[in-house]
Amino acid sequence: MKLTESMEKDDAELYEESMENAYLILTDKLTANDLFDYNGCYLPYNPKKEVEDSVYDDLIDYFCSLEEYEKCSEIKNAKEVRNLIKNS
Repeated sequence: MKLTESMEKDDAELYEESMENAYLILTDKLTANDLFDYNGCYLPYNPKKEVEDSVYDDLIDYFCSLEEYEKCSEIKNAKEVRNLIKNS
């Protein structure tokens, strides 16, 4: 295996891990602190800023592509709750 192929695999693994981590945090399965203690925590967004709707949408698209529809539903619900709280 070439070094570039190995790097691409590592990037793909980091991407997958970041999406799973975001799912765990945004659906309140783990706190960011718990996740940092667990695996260091790669995320597809900046945790110091407000999470935009596009992050939720990207996660839904990602998990739909893996046919993990239960996760998609949980993320959609988390997005709706966040928007209700944000707009109240």
